[in-house]
Amino acid sequence: MEVRRFWSVPHVERHGAELALLIALAVLLELAAGVGLAYVAGFSQVRAVVGDVHWGWLGVLAGALVVSFAGYLLAYQGIFRVEGGPKLPRRQMHAVVAAGFGGLLAHGWGALDKKALKVAGADEHNAKARATGLAGLELAVLALGGCGAAIAVLVSGLGAPPPDFTLPWAIIPVPAMVIGFWAAERYRDRFRGRPGWRGAVGIFLEAGHLIRELFVRPRWGWAMLGMALFWAADAFALWAGLAAFGTRMNAVTLLVGYATGMVFTRRTAPLAGAGILALALPACLWYSGASLAAAVAGVFAYRILVLWLPLPVALASLPTLRTMGERRIAQAERKAA
Repeated sequence: MEVRRFWSVPHVERHGAELALLIALAVLLELAAGVGLAYVAGFSQVRAVVGDVHWGWLGVLAGALVVSFAGYLLAYQGIFRVEGGPKLPRRQMHAVVAAGFGGLLAHGWGALDKKALKVAGADEHNAKARATGLAGLELAVLALGGCGAAIAVLVSGLGAPPPDFTLPWAIIPVPAMVIGFWAAERYRDRFRGRPGWRGAVGIFLEAGHLIRELFVRPRWGWAMLGMALFWAADAFALWAGLAAFGTRMNAVTLLVGYATGMVFTRRTAPLAGAGILALALPACLWYSGASLAAAVAGVFAYRILVLWLPLPVALASLPTLRTMGERRIAQAERKAA
């Protein structure tokens, strides 16, 4: 029960020792994943690639993450504004995006996003739909990138990744999106506001409708471009991490491995995927043609920077994020009075 209570507290509401414990747990999970995979790859092989590190590529990695953040901000604003959605003051918007980008303080599956949307004036249904829409937009754009990369691998005749990686990516994403958009337009009104599982289905259908609007309405094209920029820059950051340890992967093979290994996004995974992505990404990159030793070292460097580079900004944003919560409570109290 104590563990459940600990995890039920939004991360942005934590102070002092609890916040330090959360960060320490993420560090421990990343280290455990890195050491475990280094053992599988061979400590001597990993030591050899680490000993020949090219530091300039790590600077490129950091720069790519800055570009990725700019794309994420554009996409995030799009989810808020599509179809006349709520508006959040710029300072609060930047604080929420800073916390969500690294993911460590995001509390998994859009809890922080729903809170921000409610503060901006969205009702419960709208807030859940837009937060779910952001997660769906992340996955949809990543899937399209994986689809295009897989088709390029198959057409070019590259030997890696093998067909069991490339064929699902080449075949599934586009029909799945078409079916999802069709279902959203046909059934979302039928399930909106229903109790139980029907209400949950209604949330997903409403999210699908919002994503469709971002795809088909030219006025929201900048949001789609923002999400594409986010993923492209993030994938290039991973490429630079591998290049720092002597491995320069073909772009399309890297994208297939990257899309497959990104089993969760940082914003939706517990503790930004600490330990999970550090295990999945190197394995998928190795299966896509990279040496396992270089994949372990490159992903570890990428994960360190993607998690810890935004962390000081996210921590500095905590007072603003907590004030948002106080504002929401004050609004609820005024309505009750």
